[in-house]
Parts: sequence; C-alpha cells; structure tokens
Amino acid sequence: MSDITVLVAARTHAVSGRPTRSRADASAAALALGLSGTVRLLTAGPLPDAVARDYLALGAPQLEIVECGEAADVLAALVPALHNVPWVLTGTRSESEHGTGMLPHALAAALGRPVVTDVLAVQPDGDAWIVTQALPKGARRRLRIRPPAVLAVSAAAPQTLRHSLADAMAGQIVRTPAQTSGPATAPAGQRVPNSKRRKLLEAKTVQSGHARMLGAIESPSTGGTVLQAGNPHTKAQAVLDYLRAHSLVHF
Repeated sequence: MSDITVLVAARTHAVSGRPTRSRADASAAALALGLSGTVRLLTAGPLPDAVARDYLALGAPQLEIVECGEAADVLAALVPALHNVPWVLTGTRSESEHGTGMLPHALAAALGRPVVTDVLAVQPDGDAWIVTQALPKGARRRLRIRPPAVLAVSAAAPQTLRHSLADAMAGQIVRTPAQTSGPATAPAGQRVPNSKRRKLLEAKTVQSGHARMLGAIESPSTGGTVLQAGNPHTKAQAVLDYLRAHSLVHF
C-alpha cells in the first residue's frame, strides 16, 4: 500500500476542447513526488491514455485507473481504494468557473478524516506534516497535520511541473475494476445553479484617445494653462512659475 495517493483527472482545454491534465492535480502530484514515501496516482472513470501519460511524465512510476462508467458515483469508486492510505492529495477544481470543488470535502467526510484546502507546501515533521495553507488577501497559515488526512493542493502552489518523455513511456497504466462495497454518501447539501458570468465594465461614452487627452488638458477642474504661443524662454518661465507657486522647487 502506498503512503501517498494523489487523485488526478482530465479537464477540457478551454480553447481546443481536448482532454488534458489539470494544473492543480499536476501540482499535487509534483508536490507528493518531492516527498519521501511511495506515491500512487489514482483516478476513477474514463481517462484517455494521452492524459495518463502526461501525468506519468511528472515522474510517477504508475497510474491506477478504477474503471467505472461516466454516470457512476466516482466517490463510491474511490473510497474503497483509499481506506488504508494515510495521505490523500487532490487538486482544487480545474477551472475558476467550472466544477464544484466539493470532491475533497465529500471524500474526507466519507473517509472520516480532516481536510485542508488551498495547500501551497508540505514539510515532513516526524510522523506528521507541516502544511502551509493559503488564506485570503495573501495571508499564510502553517498547520501541523497527522495522518490520515485529505489535502487539496492549490493550482498556485510553487511547483515545477516537469515533463519527461522517458518517464511518460516507462510509466505503467494499471486498470482495475471498481469495488462494490456500498455507495458512499456525500454530505447533504443544496444544489444551486452556477453563478452568472461577470459582466465587463463598459465606458459611458466612447471617445478616441485624442479626444480623451484634449478633455484632460482642457478640463476647467485642472486649473492648468495651455501655452500655444510664445518662444521657448516664455514657455519655460511659465513652467518655472508653476513649480514655484506649488513649492515644487526652491530656487
């Protein structure tokens, strides 16, 4: 049994529409591979071989796929494979406006263990881990966590994502049937519709850059003077008088 299991999944590329690896899941895998211990990559449901090879290119020796249908309960398929795993790492939702981000919480509730979200770094400390968690407004918090636990790694974690073609080809893709140990129930909640996309701010009046510049220099609120006549000495004297009037120079 592995010491660390990292849950990975495919996401849909926003431009091409093709399945690809998730940045957050890849960050979780890179973080786990940098620690001591046996690391296993695990997913449930269909996963294209190309995406699986992209995850193996991070340096993992094996990726296990629990085979279940697209309409099957992914949580029920994952729980039997994670009961004896002390550390379970996941990513956050793949895109800022897609996915619910509830899998780490539902998984922790089904396994009966704590969950820490927005993890940026992990440092082993004996049989525990010192976990650095991101908080709002750039704040950070360090927690000492004992296993078993579920950690949701942030996509902003400072991890270097390597891509080795040799590791991608040498890694093994193992497919196992889902164990039927009874459905895992997620925490009760209320289903709500997705939030609407943010509306872009639009200018009240559409003007050219030249018109906006003229409005800035000719505005009566600025109290400035536009000198269009006179020699360079006169214009320089006007600038100097303005600087002296506002105590910007002392000569």
